[in-house]
Amino acid sequence: MQSLEQLEQSLHLLLDDYHRLGSELKQLQEKEAQQREELMRAHSELYTLQQQYRALLTAHQMSGGNEADRLKAKEQLTRIIAQVTRAMEALKQ
Repeated sequence: MQSLEQLEQSLHLLLDDYHRLGSELKQLQEKEAQQREELMRAHSELYTLQQQYRALLTAHQMSGGNEADRLKAKEQLTRIIAQVTRAMEALKQ
């Protein structure tokens, strides 16, 4: 009789574990989906920033403009590089 009770307890424990693990799996799948979306967003942002960087770099190289123009272009490039760096860091996480 005692063995039957132990078997029943073990079965209940296994069922509880099964339900708990199922819930954990669902939570992890949701977290993975969110992280995948964030990664895709960061990748898209990085691509856009790289395109803007190339365009500004080309424009700067083509315009041998005055000192103020070169300084303005340098500041823009610095901001874009900082954005690219942040996007790359976000991709690493």
